[in-house]
Amino acid sequence: MFIKTAVLSAGAAVMMVGTAHAQAVGVGTGPQASLTNKIGSAIAKVMADGAGLNTRAVPHTANSAHAPLVERGTLAFGVSSSGDIVDAFAGKGAFAGHPISKNWVIASRMAALPVGTLVRKDSPYHKLTDMKGKKFACGFTAQKTVLAILNAYLGNAGMKTSDLNCVNVPNTTGGTAQFLKGNVEGTPSSLGGSRLRSAAAKVNGIRILKMNNTPKGVAAMQAAYPGSYLTKLSPKVIGVEGETWTMAFDMILMTSTKTSADTVYKAVKAIHGGKAGLIKVWGGFRGFKQAKMAVKMDGVGIHPGALKFYNEAGIKVAP
Repeated sequence: MFIKTAVLSAGAAVMMVGTAHAQAVGVGTGPQASLTNKIGSAIAKVMADGAGLNTRAVPHTANSAHAPLVERGTLAFGVSSSGDIVDAFAGKGAFAGHPISKNWVIASRMAALPVGTLVRKDSPYHKLTDMKGKKFACGFTAQKTVLAILNAYLGNAGMKTSDLNCVNVPNTTGGTAQFLKGNVEGTPSSLGGSRLRSAAAKVNGIRILKMNNTPKGVAAMQAAYPGSYLTKLSPKVIGVEGETWTMAFDMILMTSTKTSADTVYKAVKAIHGGKAGLIKVWGGFRGFKQAKMAVKMDGVGIHPGALKFYNEAGIKVAP
């Protein structure tokens, strides 16, 4: 069922792998207008401008939906989270019963993606434990990765899903819609500027709930979502009140061993030199570090084309 959904979500599957100029090069992302779609759009633009690759972002119902297409070589690249990658090889979470093969490999580490819980600014809630018994966006039937993120929030707070009054939604877009309508009091969300600005404008201000920056809290969060970590949000971020720690994880550009070395080499070289272009599309790329593009994950390979560029540029593989 998962594989059928993935194939359908790719539409006509027009983004075939090939040489830089002969064929189109697709970058798989999450849903249209989502933050991962914006990240993928930035990557595609920089590849096109810096390497002359015929690229475009290809949205899917969830990030997990494009992974099998990238692994098979139908899509050249895909934007995935570190947690998705762990689940994909283990065949769990959104990939339960459908593990991804070792053909799925890393092209580059991209940006850190902060995520958190939104509530209204005039609400009495400052941390997740304040929301016990309150209506909260749950379910995420079309975006199962968010279930792991929600479990990480709950683990960090020493809570369970049963502690919330869950309102089922298909994805984070649906959760935000219910939040704006007043049907839920809290919803998980990526913390990209445009989404926060839009939500804040419609409900007269938002607040991002604080997470527990304690060894026990961090360990529980990481048990639910491997590869995650806490990040301290800037006071300039909309919804931040005082010192606010929240969850984050790396977004990684994945590719396939079936994607040509020439295409991957040109792509990562363009990304390395295209930070200014990335930032123009999404400000979160200000935290993009070229020296840390070559990331190592246990059991996950790095594409030879990417390694060729990293060796030339003197970039060491970093844990």
